[in-house]
Amino acid sequence: MACSDADLRARTSALRERLSSGEPVSELVPVGFATVREAARRSIGLRHHDVQLIGGAVLHSGRIAEMRTGEGKTLTATLPAYLGALTGRTVHVLTANDYLAGRDHAWMRPIYEFLGLSVGLLQPGGSPDRAVRRLAYAADVTYGAWDEFCYDFLRDNLAWSKDERVQRGLDLAIVDEADLILLDEMRATPQMSGPAPKPTVWPKEFAAIAARLRPGIHYTVDLKARQVGPTDQGIDRVEDWLGVENLYDERYVTLVHVFENSLKAKELYLRDRDYTVSGTKVVALDELSGRPRPAVRFGDGLHEAIEAKEGLPARPAAQVLAAVSEHDYLSQYAAFAGMTGTALSDAQVYREIYDLEVVPIPTNRPMIRVDYPDVLFKTTQAKLAALAADAAARKSAGQPVLIGTLSADDAQVISTALSDSGASHELLTAANHEREAGILADAGLPGAVTVVVKMAGRGVDIVLGGAQGTHYEAVAEAGGLCVLGAERSGSRRLELHLRGRAGRQGDPGESKFYLSAEDEVMKGVPKAAFVGRFSDGTQIRALSTIIDRIQTRTAATQAAWLTGLIAYDDVLAKQQRLVYADRRAVLEPDLRTRVVAMLDQMVRSAAVPADAADRYMLREAELGGPVMRELERRVLLSVTDRNWREHLAAMTDLMTGLTVRAAGRMVPLPEYQREAGQLFDAMMATLRQQAVDTMLTVKIEAK
Repeated sequence: MACSDADLRARTSALRERLSSGEPVSELVPVGFATVREAARRSIGLRHHDVQLIGGAVLHSGRIAEMRTGEGKTLTATLPAYLGALTGRTVHVLTANDYLAGRDHAWMRPIYEFLGLSVGLLQPGGSPDRAVRRLAYAADVTYGAWDEFCYDFLRDNLAWSKDERVQRGLDLAIVDEADLILLDEMRATPQMSGPAPKPTVWPKEFAAIAARLRPGIHYTVDLKARQVGPTDQGIDRVEDWLGVENLYDERYVTLVHVFENSLKAKELYLRDRDYTVSGTKVVALDELSGRPRPAVRFGDGLHEAIEAKEGLPARPAAQVLAAVSEHDYLSQYAAFAGMTGTALSDAQVYREIYDLEVVPIPTNRPMIRVDYPDVLFKTTQAKLAALAADAAARKSAGQPVLIGTLSADDAQVISTALSDSGASHELLTAANHEREAGILADAGLPGAVTVVVKMAGRGVDIVLGGAQGTHYEAVAEAGGLCVLGAERSGSRRLELHLRGRAGRQGDPGESKFYLSAEDEVMKGVPKAAFVGRFSDGTQIRALSTIIDRIQTRTAATQAAWLTGLIAYDDVLAKQQRLVYADRRAVLEPDLRTRVVAMLDQMVRSAAVPADAADRYMLREAELGGPVMRELERRVLLSVTDRNWREHLAAMTDLMTGLTVRAAGRMVPLPEYQREAGQLFDAMMATLRQQAVDTMLTVKIEAK
């Protein structure tokens, strides 16, 4: 007998009672999932497929669920989110961007509310209203873009009272588009900045110097490792121009850092690929989608170097007040899991960096997409022309075509060729990203041709026959959506994302990639595999296999490289956790006990006179308990924030100095750990000394 809506809703309270009585949450998985499944059917007309239940179980167990494009990851996330909310834990659903957060929140909200749960949404904004933000976090389940969670974490750790904090804990994170957030954005570092105490003019001078230096003579460039290093000849030239005897003397560490940034800005950061210029500002672009990210600044002085390279007006110098890498932020959750369309190709990375296992989830319906062998051309020009002609022919036959490129330049060449042939089409780049959802909604219409750069439109499904599937039969008869790739990437995952646009949920579809002997990926292919007498458009299955192997090796190399970098990042991350833990403790009521313990420690280490404790007691008697507590709080917060800001700058200088000492080689991790530890210990000693001195001597003006 089917239960009523009221009976179904009452299951939430019943399940919570079972949990409060000591029953483990693992015992509630079957009934909990069944409850959400039925609630979804009644509230939004969708019923979880069996494979989505499997995906939900994988997420609940704290692993990565690989679910193909179109298999319903958004609906799947409601299953572990509901179970997590039953326990009273905070449940955060992290998405790739604000659009997806808003869409998923609005779409899934009726399910949660049907079951008596509340749902919050983090609206984008540089200075969000704290009261509104606190309500979003007070909900049982909170949706938001991943970086919005990071920024709130930073604001909370700069708060001067508990009332200013908005997050209520980091218990469970469910990460959508896990490959983007956990891997591509792993080392992205949202930061809060403020005016620097000393303005700097050196970026402008060094931008002019870098423009006069020649690659291969004055400096070397390693595009694969994204490194630039000056040669001896280049160093001599710069020293002559600056009038210094030894640029790498310790006195000039700051200059070296600005100099190296100017070279990076010149060679490694390209306009309309890594950033764009909007008015008088440099705006970072998302590495994969090409979407502008106005809230993101390239850190460590690099943003200023790029602005100087572009000849933009110098902006007020800024210093970092607080920063947290995406990896460090997520690592502070008690538990987290992720889901993405591609994960197996990077299983080693997930395992080594996050200790997460990848579980592939079968598709709800058999995959019938036809993946053609790669076609090879001698030149890039011939390749792009053939691709455009193929797309135009398919358009004439009524088949929708999605063309994926890795560069805006290739996309423009294809667009021009299509226009010249009279083939109407849409071009989706960073310049018109605000139309992204609308463009992709129409990409499945009969004869639609859509050119996208860097996988634009992540998370937005392309439905055959249009957003409502009105013309499904006509498109299906034409072969379904055809994906044409303008280049094979070094990343297998990126290609799978692009191919995955076609053939969703058992739909017909096709995919084909175009290559040229001039492509970057071909540099790793033995020439014997393709050099010889081949005509343009030749299909070489062996070549495709070789590239697949290259991608596998690249993934393994990437895993090792990222693991190594995280070891360096964790040095500062662990220091920050200690400082933030101390800072949060300052906001708690029992502050006097903490200060007395600090005084006792400093007396025993001879850092302060033996009578410091007596002087503290006299000061407290003079001011009174409430005033003394407020003085302690304000002094400790102010001194902590100032010293931590200075420590962040000192750590940057340390790495620059060690890099100089290493003569371009990788800085030995033990050496970095040792010297970073010494800096941290010195900073903490200074912090305590300044705090005690200020509390015992500062004058309090009566109001």
